[in-house]
Amino acid sequence: MKKFYHLGTCFGVALLLCMSGCGDPQVTGIVKFSDGTPLTGGMLVLQDGANQGIGEIRHDGTFTVFQHRPGDGLRRGTYRGYIIGAVIADDYGRSTSFIPDRYTDMETSGIVYDSNVNRGRLEIVIDALPPQR
Repeated sequence: MKKFYHLGTCFGVALLLCMSGCGDPQVTGIVKFSDGTPLTGGMLVLQDGANQGIGEIRHDGTFTVFQHRPGDGLRRGTYRGYIIGAVIADDYGRSTSFIPDRYTDMETSGIVYDSNVNRGRLEIVIDALPPQR
């Protein structure tokens, strides 16, 4: 009887490990300009027909995409993306974008994430130099 107990315990642990590793994958990456300088703010949005993920672009250009809450990953599939909020406002309320306008529109950005190809990692290169501050 003791052998069956240990075998059942091992099976249960293996099942839990498999279930925890079979969830939606984490999508991480970086957004940088063509000279390698990171984009220092904004949000990356990835969408497919039924799902959307969003990730804050941190000061070092890195991001982690989530669907409902931080840490939950992104369902497998092919997503198109765009960047929002990569602006700076002056004292008069005027805002200036850090990136070319085409990156703020899913139709023109060229940002694509395919879970079968990218496997949880996405690097986005903005084909421009960073704005002078």
